[in-house]
Amino acid sequence: MSEKTPKKNLFSRVSFNGFSPVILPVSPAAGSPQKNLTGSPRVARDIVADLYNNIQRWNDLHIKGSNIVKQIAVFKSDNPNKFTPELEDYTNALYEVVVSLVVYRNCFENLTSQIKALSKLNKEKEILFISLNGIELSNLVESISLAYRDEFKVKEHILENIAHTKGKNEVMFYAASWTHQCNITSDVNFKLETLLVETGHRNFN
Repeated sequence: MSEKTPKKNLFSRVSFNGFSPVILPVSPAAGSPQKNLTGSPRVARDIVADLYNNIQRWNDLHIKGSNIVKQIAVFKSDNPNKFTPELEDYTNALYEVVVSLVVYRNCFENLTSQIKALSKLNKEKEILFISLNGIELSNLVESISLAYRDEFKVKEHILENIAHTKGKNEVMFYAASWTHQCNITSDVNFKLETLLVETGHRNFN
């Protein structure tokens, strides 16, 4: 069973006085308590929960790796041409982090495959929750998965090269690249929040 995600408000209420209301089609999940969801809505909701929970585990490893690359950067700045047992220990620790990240990269790919298969089982325009159909939900999950796949490639490259840098600027660049996760943009985070709201893991009010 998927872990329960925390509740929070994502959007504040906005008044649309003077505009015509948007009429949404009734979804299979409408009017049903979330704990009683069945069929495609239940599967989709569980997939989104798994995506969220595994991203949190990725984040924990990302932070652990950030601390390691900072230590490597400090060491290499003071000893640019040395490869000592201490540096080897740091590199091995970073290797263990990257090996652990492989699990979550693969998990994101598996979740994408699951929700793609689910979308094929539903009518093309059938709304599963609030406003998105199965294909639209699938596209959001896939987009998030691809961003983490690309970020994994960056982290893998950093692992392979950071211990062999020749100067302070180069090692600091690798450390900053790990820490900032340039592929995990605000757009990626917004897509995740959209999925959480859409599937009822976040309140929409």
